[in-house]
Amino acid sequence: MTLDRRSFLAAFPGAALAARYAGEGLVRRPALDAVGVQIYTLRTEMAADAAGTLAAVAEIGYTEVELFGPYGLAGRQMRTQLDNAGLRAASSHVSIGDVRDRWSATLESAQELGQALIVVPSLPGSERDSESLRKIADEFNSAGESAKAAGMRFGYHNHQWEVTPGYDGVRPIDILMEYTDPALVDWQMDIFWAVDGGADALAELDRHRGRITSVHVKDRTFSGEMVDVGDGVIDFSAILGHAESLGLTHQFVEHDRPADALVSVRRSFAVVKALGL
Repeated sequence: MTLDRRSFLAAFPGAALAARYAGEGLVRRPALDAVGVQIYTLRTEMAADAAGTLAAVAEIGYTEVELFGPYGLAGRQMRTQLDNAGLRAASSHVSIGDVRDRWSATLESAQELGQALIVVPSLPGSERDSESLRKIADEFNSAGESAKAAGMRFGYHNHQWEVTPGYDGVRPIDILMEYTDPALVDWQMDIFWAVDGGADALAELDRHRGRITSVHVKDRTFSGEMVDVGDGVIDFSAILGHAESLGLTHQFVEHDRPADALVSVRRSFAVVKALGL
């Protein structure tokens, strides 16, 4: 698809704001310490050969991972595999069930892995109304307080529905952000799903300064297809640069449905690294 500049700015959420930041000289290339990968991208490979997959991830150049499931390994065993590969588990995704029923054990495992962050990636469909979200916000505050005491940050990861107005015209992410304590609960922004839901990533970063401490980096075409970073239209230089200036500490490359997971994470790593890390 060929678009002129006016069509591009009109069609792509955040593009106009990105252009303004660039024009004012405010866009900074990211200066994060590491490029990470969300292991969900490599779930098939991890299930078949965790040690070999982690070694391949490290060979690409990644230094951090965000875990998604234990892959048959206890916390200490996973830590050994990561240490052997020269990787750090900076974060992990855990279920709301883990928060409600196994939170102490979940935090203990995260500490054993040396994590800085622990994130809930989704919520049950039956609990996505405003009243339920306010109750969940209370649970998140409590979980965040325990995580802070354990030396970690606690956060929530969005998909499309959280940034889309619900039946009452209010976006679920706004409820969660309003009713949670900024000192205890972060927003892990999945940039693809935020854009896919119509959110302006740069505007969200400004609106929630200091709360978006980690992001999922995955690209999107104009038509909505998820692609490797660099194959779509999202301006990661603008978004990541601005995010870093507002407190971003972790970035995790991800692709939900890659044709070849290792090829995908290798290609995406090269693009993110070229941004100036």
